[in-house]
Amino acid sequence: MRIAIVSHYMPPHTGGVEQVAALLARTYADAGHEVSWIACATPLPPGDSTEEGVRLVRVADANVLERRFAMPFPLIGLGGWRTVARAVAGADVAHVHDCLYATSIAATRQRTPYIVTQHVAMVSFGGGLIDPLLATAYRTAGRDVLRRARHVAFVSENVRDWFTQHVAPDLRASLIPNAVDTSLFHVASDAERAAAREAFGIPRDAAVVLFAGRLVPKKHVRSLVDALGHTDAHLFVVGDGPERDALAALGQRVTHVPRIPHARMPEAFAAADAFALPSTGEGLPLSLIEALASGLPCVVSDDPAFAGLAACDAVVRPPLAQLSSALADALAMPASRRATSRAWAQARYGLARFRDAYLALLAEAAR
Repeated sequence: MRIAIVSHYMPPHTGGVEQVAALLARTYADAGHEVSWIACATPLPPGDSTEEGVRLVRVADANVLERRFAMPFPLIGLGGWRTVARAVAGADVAHVHDCLYATSIAATRQRTPYIVTQHVAMVSFGGGLIDPLLATAYRTAGRDVLRRARHVAFVSENVRDWFTQHVAPDLRASLIPNAVDTSLFHVASDAERAAAREAFGIPRDAAVVLFAGRLVPKKHVRSLVDALGHTDAHLFVVGDGPERDALAALGQRVTHVPRIPHARMPEAFAAADAFALPSTGEGLPLSLIEALASGLPCVVSDDPAFAGLAACDAVVRPPLAQLSSALADALAMPASRRATSRAWAQARYGLARFRDAYLALLAEAAR
């Protein structure tokens, strides 16, 4: 079967959607399908290539909204629209990631049947005119994309509930959480931990909190820095963005690596004692699942996005005002409680269930 995967970006642009799409591209190719992946080119030039048996179609785009407002919504022109249309028209079925990106809308205007993975609910970008316009877009263009899909897969209950309440209550939909390779993301040995810290230049004996993600307002990096200012912990940041200036407040107690290949992320988790993601408006962040699979205690926010993790003993969900004490508790968490992190990931986010669910949806859509 010929499968077209359509997302807003692909690596080396960083983000969870890109990594989930990459995982699916490998999954479909390993299952014997002919796979094309179509996405906006940023930060690389447009073009067409093949890597590891997957055809990569990079579409010319304008990345204005992300640069100016930290909104990862690339814009495509008529030429980009045609490129997407041609690539999708040649497929038996398309797998579209999120309903509101320009590439998604272009892909779903073809005759090719498609399924959608919806990764996030609506994210606030600071009010003003942007949020009402975004809400209207979800209720119009987004609703149209979702209703015409053969099936919609939501990555979390929170995302599903938002779309049910605000966009369309009657979608053909199911819940398919994101997944990670739990053989790659594992509890690090003492030797792996020491080697990782040496590789990244992190003090060997420090208590290390890892943050991995874009440095944008919704991630609350400034709140994390303020909270760690009341502790002796060292902050290890993997990611970049307009909030990077906040890191300077920690002086020598921060190690910032703007970008590493995703293949090195297990090494980043090995260097940490705890993981922090005090963000809002998330779906099911891949970095959080990877941290759980790596056996780390995790500190998130009390945002509804993380409500599904309430039963995991290794996850702490404090209000932002209590972030400092929550981080201290996570770093002091006993080994027996930390172990629930790895067990939780293995039970819920393994590759086999994820692979089988999507292969079945694509086969049904193609029929």
